[in-house]
Amino acid sequence: MASPSDRPYAIPDFEADDAVRAKYQATARELVNLAVARGVEAARLEYQALYLQLLAAVNEADAAQRAAGAAAHRARAQYATVVPRQRTESGIVRPPTFFFDVIISMGAAEKFYKDAVATARAKDRADEAARVAHANLERIMNKGEAAVVVRELEIRRHFKTPQGRSELDADERLHGLALQCDEIDAERLDFQQRLAAGVVSDEELRDRTMAQEGSRFLDGDVRGLTALRERDARFGKLRYFTFRDREGRMWLFDYADDLRLLLGLTFDVVYANDRYLVARSPGDGLRQPAPRRAARLPGLDPRAYVGVDPLLVRAIVDFVGRERTEPI
Repeated sequence: MASPSDRPYAIPDFEADDAVRAKYQATARELVNLAVARGVEAARLEYQALYLQLLAAVNEADAAQRAAGAAAHRARAQYATVVPRQRTESGIVRPPTFFFDVIISMGAAEKFYKDAVATARAKDRADEAARVAHANLERIMNKGEAAVVVRELEIRRHFKTPQGRSELDADERLHGLALQCDEIDAERLDFQQRLAAGVVSDEELRDRTMAQEGSRFLDGDVRGLTALRERDARFGKLRYFTFRDREGRMWLFDYADDLRLLLGLTFDVVYANDRYLVARSPGDGLRQPAPRRAARLPGLDPRAYVGVDPLLVRAIVDFVGRERTEPI
């Protein structure tokens, strides 16, 4: 069986993968926001329709209340023409007496009394109907925005469920990105499983970590390199110096005990005429302000899978040799 170091491996382009994920998230947010906008507009229309319906019911109930009040007033006034004043004072309809009211009015008092009682009861029913209509309208007043907020929360909560996420992923504007994200997730899961099983080589772990962090093998023209004393990069049996340049970019170089002199120097690497020149940076020994944050190198390292150029290794070894023999 081949050892982990013998197995071929591929390093993902984490920057490109992050761009895919970012585009997926942005598109998903856009689709959710569109759904929210449609839902909110529907909620507003529903509220407006309900408001108009209840307002019409209030107007109808008010009209019926006025009509019932007028009818009750007319019936009470008519009854008052045939009975003494105390029978209808304070708006209360009292029954007629048999002798003084019924007989003297020749039976009209009894009829007018029944009419007055019927219209008064009709007025009570109309008053209650108007009260209920006004209460219903008042109950939803100023609740339109609350209904909109509730609808928005319901829609956003829905798209966080597996069903809602599936609906988003099925949209033609998101489907392709969703498939790419699934492939990325599958690759990440496969790596974690291989890492847990101990079948990831030190070289793959190194190259993958460097690609993910945006660091590179030391190469080309780099100025103001300073070693991070507290941060040696270790990947199993592999060990590297970690340098930060003046732009905040991170570089790795093969560790060796006889090169520890680099930990106290600030130096430049220049590539010219097919050779590397390594020398102290101007102002070496002066305190240099550290960048606010590490700068990520874009794309994949052109020296991934390969490591530091042997010519550069030789140039740095020679530089350290010169520094040992020259006064600091």
